[in-house]
Amino acid sequence: MDDILRQTRRKIEALAVESGQGGFSVVCADSGECPMPLTGNQFESHDDASRAAELARGYRNALREHDPKIPHYRFVVTEEPARPLQMAGVRERTDGTRANGLPQTQRSVTVASDGEGEWLRMENAPLVHLARDCGPVGDDAVGRQLDSKL
Repeated sequence: MDDILRQTRRKIEALAVESGQGGFSVVCADSGECPMPLTGNQFESHDDASRAAELARGYRNALREHDPKIPHYRFVVTEEPARPLQMAGVRERTDGTRANGLPQTQRSVTVASDGEGEWLRMENAPLVHLARDCGPVGDDAVGRQLDSKL
């Protein structure tokens, strides 16, 4: 089994390109997670990413023969944005004073991507984690986080 796992990891690594150079990645459709052996990998083409997803399914099935509790993932190919998510935060002093005598501040955060301007701006609000090691989190996962009022 070790040889199968090692060979599968090598095949996926051969399909992958340097981080930031690939236009596609593979993630779990339900959670946006990118488990081993796909963690951190990007791919030049949709076909390469599809092949990597197929190899990852086989890899995880082989692991499951040894440990049946290995989680199941429904892998999908996602297109990477042209420019990764960018976050800019600014903290400014306000005229108010806190109960402990320190000055009050206001924080603004803007998240943008793809050169299309800002697409999320928040003032004094909690942040939602929008990306993971292997790329952006899917809209459905972000929607669930927002719905749960995290």
